[in-house]
Amino acid sequence: MKRIYYILAITSLALTACNDQLDKMPDNRLLIDSPEKVQQTLTNAYPQIATTLISEFSSDNIDDIGADNIYSNFLTREAAYWQPILEYNYLDGLQNIWDFHYKAISHANAALEAIETTLKGDPALNPAKGEALVARAYAHFCLANLFCQAYNPTTSGTDLGIPYITEPEAQLNPKRDRGTVAQLYQQIDHDLQVGLPLIDDSYYQMPKYHFNKKAAYAFAARFYLYYQQWQKAVDAANVVLTTNEATTKTLIREWLDFRDAQKTGIRSLTAYAQAYTRESEVANLMLQPVYSELSTTYFVETNYRFAHAYRVAEQETFSTTNLWDARAESKNNGYEFYWFMPFTQRADLRDIVLQPKFPTFRDGSYTRTILVPFTTDETLLVRAEAKIMLGELDSAVADLNIWTSKYLRGRVNYNPNGNTFTKEEITNFYNDLAYSQSTPSGATQKKQLHPSFTLTAEQEPLIHYVLQCRRILTMHEGLRWQDIKRYGIEVARYQHTKQERDISTIEGVLAPIDARRAIQLPGTAIGAGMQPNPR
Repeated sequence: MKRIYYILAITSLALTACNDQLDKMPDNRLLIDSPEKVQQTLTNAYPQIATTLISEFSSDNIDDIGADNIYSNFLTREAAYWQPILEYNYLDGLQNIWDFHYKAISHANAALEAIETTLKGDPALNPAKGEALVARAYAHFCLANLFCQAYNPTTSGTDLGIPYITEPEAQLNPKRDRGTVAQLYQQIDHDLQVGLPLIDDSYYQMPKYHFNKKAAYAFAARFYLYYQQWQKAVDAANVVLTTNEATTKTLIREWLDFRDAQKTGIRSLTAYAQAYTRESEVANLMLQPVYSELSTTYFVETNYRFAHAYRVAEQETFSTTNLWDARAESKNNGYEFYWFMPFTQRADLRDIVLQPKFPTFRDGSYTRTILVPFTTDETLLVRAEAKIMLGELDSAVADLNIWTSKYLRGRVNYNPNGNTFTKEEITNFYNDLAYSQSTPSGATQKKQLHPSFTLTAEQEPLIHYVLQCRRILTMHEGLRWQDIKRYGIEVARYQHTKQERDISTIEGVLAPIDARRAIQLPGTAIGAGMQPNPR
């Protein structure tokens, strides 16, 4: 008897906690028996909950603004101190992350099986098949980045993965074998190799909300970077950026637009966030609408305690000693070195240096925002890092200079500070900079690196530089957490108080090798029988 394939007729997100790992398919179901219904299915193959908030608050981009600061919630406190994250029905909580990523995977699988069976492998649906495979790989990749250790060729054969689902399931079987990280990466790699050649932009009415060709290859570039397959990372990035330097420059965001009120509106949190996520922006390769508190996390009373604070900015990020700011004058100049100038506030229990990237939308009682998971800027830095690992140092520096020439101002207060740098300048700067220490006054941007691959003396300073560029570019977006995991970077959680804002203590340290780098699974998944992460 012919199997019947269904898609969820979703009218709204069910965001209440439940004991099932996935909500069961409701009675209002639609048979996938036409190309149009395949397309409808694939609109739901993208996670509507993101891992961004937990990833960002686990990283070294966040300070604790004091134990005397009553304005925090359980989720941010537990993420910031790498504690077991319990379930409090937060939009950005682990249960929603787990459920809605596997729901997205289920939709991708439903589309794939319908294409192959009900629709008899119609070649006209190859673009849909490609999108489904890439979307399935991406949802698993997001879960792996949160719940698993970083890829390590020595340990990934035994490190726990997450279940890689390749068939439609009404609910995830909690008794499924989690497999290993190595197996998980192999399955993602397979889906990408099959899916990427099938992607066709002409298939989409709104390509920026799907895995269009450039977005798909940007994902592949990031995946292969994490997989330590450097040449594949470069090859995928080249599809996005081309190999022509002049063309690449035209694909990177014009950051100076943030100083043009005609293009971004008046300088405000709302205007900047909307400009950052604009669909017409050539650098924005894909947009991902999600339910999330990201857009309000830093500016509502309940979350004042944890933020990218002045101390982090002054010692490690925007206003520390950088190649483009050798005397650390950025703070005194109002962060004038950056076209995308951060907003700041330091009063009472608030202490924040912020680049607004998440516009706020309301959907009933829920908060929505838009993420930009892939940009040409980040893909350029992926390519630069991979080139460093391949020993193509001059070419890597050329890529880095393309980015800094767009991101940084070349002149501040009539004084040229430079926004491009030679390999020798980069090397000398980082060789002279002290390594960061987990002490109250010992933090710098230069971290001790403990990757699972070897860095030469010539490569290391360039890696420090590309990591700093990535940290600044992706501020608030959660990607710093993956760099911390990939490079075995120690994280110290600095705490200061309202009374002694400029005096810090260290209240927690995450070691380079630490089981807590893999966030523990949701409690309901463990309670239902899924193997937990070791602790």
